[in-house]
Amino acid sequence: TRLRLRVDQIPDDAERQRAVVDISDMIRLLDDALVASRAGAGELPQELIAFDEVVRAEIDDRRNQHAPVRLDRAGESGELLLLGDRLALRRIIANLIDNALKYGRVADVALRTEAAHAVLIVDDEGPGIPPDKRNAMLEPFTRMDMSRNRSTGGAGLGLAVVRTLVEAHGGSIEIADAPSGARIIVRLPLFQDSADGQSHA
Repeated sequence: TRLRLRVDQIPDDAERQRAVVDISDMIRLLDDALVASRAGAGELPQELIAFDEVVRAEIDDRRNQHAPVRLDRAGESGELLLLGDRLALRRIIANLIDNALKYGRVADVALRTEAAHAVLIVDDEGPGIPPDKRNAMLEPFTRMDMSRNRSTGGAGLGLAVVRTLVEAHGGSIEIADAPSGARIIVRLPLFQDSADGQSHA
């Protein structure tokens, strides 16, 4: 808050905008670190969540800002119910979409069901991630291109935070090839009804 108040006093418009971006980056970094630390300590609350609705909400937020984000459910219907933490699930979706937009210009999002899992797929149209760098990209403070400037760069926590939060929900994350860029695949277990042992999708 103190930094934001000081930013308003910067007379140069360009310098003030750079400071605003820096502060936003700091807030996002702290938020990511806090939610990841809660997940690592096993402190995430759990509630029954319609994952598809959370995905749609994140996409709608970005569409309202005119970001090129598309959603494909390919005939899937009904709710995808998960047991998890709403804030953490939103952070998973937000980080993946924002990474796609930042490094690959567009975010093509797909939702599927597969073997009692909800599958979230995010494709972009960037340069892709070479197979020999994919494991490293899921580790903290790793960026594929260290020469990127601040307008496209970051702290290298986005995918690492996603991995931590996905694994805290009993899921998995995979980096693959999209038709014209990188593909991130997240699998999260669907809610199982203890009465009949069936997943709900």
